[in-house]
Amino acid sequence: MTYNPKPEIYAKLKSLGYTCIQGSQETFTKTPAITFTLGSKSARYELDKKPSVYDVEVVVDVWANDSVTASGIVDEVEAAMLDIDYLLTYSTDVPAPDGCLYHTNLRFSAIKEPN
Repeated sequence: MTYNPKPEIYAKLKSLGYTCIQGSQETFTKTPAITFTLGSKSARYELDKKPSVYDVEVVVDVWANDSVTASGIVDEVEAAMLDIDYLLTYSTDVPAPDGCLYHTNLRFSAIKEPN
């Protein structure tokens, strides 16, 4: 038994109605957009060497043309992730030179049971 966080996270973030991409190498062409990657996933094992729970960190990036739009989406992302038991552990505005997209970087963590 294991836990694959990606399908659940993708479905939840996609349901917000914005461009949503899993991974950091793919390019999006429409904004606003949400990208996410799995920051880490580690297991806690029982004596029988089966995982009892997983510690999961997810990195989410919000991209928008302006700060107000990005901030609103950040609030939506936080609520959506909380709905699937991921807690916000970090948030920062990434500096954007003139003419670049506004970018907010978020990290969420959760303890999940195997499927």
